[in-house]
Formats: sequence, C-alpha cells, structure tokens
Amino acid sequence: MTPLEYFNVSSNNNEGWNLRLPSQIHGAFGGVTGGALAAASIALSRTVEPTRVVTGIDIHFLKGLATTEAQATITTLTSGRSLSILRVEFSDESGIPTTEARVALVAPEALRTDIEATERNQGLLGPPPTDLYDRAKPWRKPDGVEVPIIDTARPQAARVGAAIATLVSVPWDSSDDGSEGACLAADLSVGPPVDAALPKDRWVPHPNPDLSLRFLEQVTANDLVAIGTCREISRGFATVQTEVWQDQSLVATGMSTSLLSAKS
Repeated sequence: MTPLEYFNVSSNNNEGWNLRLPSQIHGAFGGVTGGALAAASIALSRTVEPTRVVTGIDIHFLKGLATTEAQATITTLTSGRSLSILRVEFSDESGIPTTEARVALVAPEALRTDIEATERNQGLLGPPPTDLYDRAKPWRKPDGVEVPIIDTARPQAARVGAAIATLVSVPWDSSDDGSEGACLAADLSVGPPVDAALPKDRWVPHPNPDLSLRFLEQVTANDLVAIGTCREISRGFATVQTEVWQDQSLVATGMSTSLLSAKS
C-alpha cells in the first residue's frame, strides 16, 4: 500500500485533496501524529512534482487534527530548473487550518551524482548498536489514554549513550525515495528523550509543534531506527536532534521543538 493509498487521498474537484486519515495513526494528544502529517505532505507533493526527489521538509502543527476527514491544498512557491518549494496546508473536516508544511524537491538531472563520501557517514548519534533489537522494550500504553499509533507503528525504545533510540515499523510500503517513512520514525523519536530529561516526580506534557528534516539516503525498508537526544531545555522549550537510520545507513537528520506545558 502506497502512502497516498494509506491516507485515502482523493482529488477535490481540482481545488485540493480529500484525505481519510485512519484513527490508527492518532497519538497521545487526541489527533493525527505529526510524523503521519509530514508523510502525507510529502506524498501529496509528489502529485505536483512526480519526477523530483524530496530533499527536506519543514512542518508546523498549528492545531491538533482530531478528525479522520481532512482537506489539503498545495501551493507551488517556486519551481526552477533544479529546486521546487511547495506549501502543503491541512484543515480538519470543519475547514479549520491545522498544519502547514513546506516541502523541497530537487530535479535529479540537475545534481552531480558521481561524487560520494570516501567514508560511511557515522552521524552524530548513531549508527545503531548491533544489540539494539535485543535491548529495546515496547512503548508502554499510558493508563486511561488511547494511543493508537503504539499498536500501528509498534515503537520500541532503548538507550544509546545519552540518546534514546526508537524502533518504528512503518505501516505503508516504501515508494519513490521513501522519505515518508523517515518522517514517521523521526516524529516518534522526539518525545522519549525529552521525557527522560524531565523531573520524575510529575508528568509534564511536552507536545512538539514543529519538525524539520533533511533526507539523505533512499528509504526502502519498513523497519527504521530514529535516535534522538535532548540538546537543551530552557525557557520552557526543549530542543531535540534526531537521526533516522535504515540498518547502518543514515537516511535523515532533523530537529524539533517540544513545549513544556504548564497545564498537566
């Protein structure tokens, strides 16, 4: 099943797109997980630039998208010989805006593909240790809170030095360069390192209103590892750096902000 099929995307009289987002990709805050919306943004962008390769996404979550029915519009901000920048905007079934993403895509023929690094990129946080799958433990379901994404993506977590690795199973098949799967893995890796850095005597909600990713290698697998570390907590913000790995290959890297909510 392709990402477009998974998100049940259909044309809306040439004015945009309709989506039926399954409740299985809802998270702990009562709406679609940010990683799924980032993945949908990229999948929709491919309908406009089908021959170009995704190089990055910057996405902001304005409001929780709690409805299964949603609409999306795509605006081309620029489309040059080598680079296209598209804006993808989502709204819920009432028409209330919930999400805005900017997706960058590059024409492959404009790139020098004969130049490669002389050594394998070891990243800043990875690669994942060989015993990671033996040490990782499934995410626990919080009491009294429905988190369907736990059953869908089957996340597991384990410490990797000062960072936390999150193992994720992507629920759709990889297509094109597979960046959609990296979005889901990266977003699910944001919460654990922040939670680990917070005081243990009380729970502090820490939703992430944004996610920025840059894509490196092609993603062909459904099982990915996202390694995240909380770089700083200050002024009510937590900054998380993430690397997404496919086996021993670094496929994406990014940053996200978490807000330490005063409301519990």
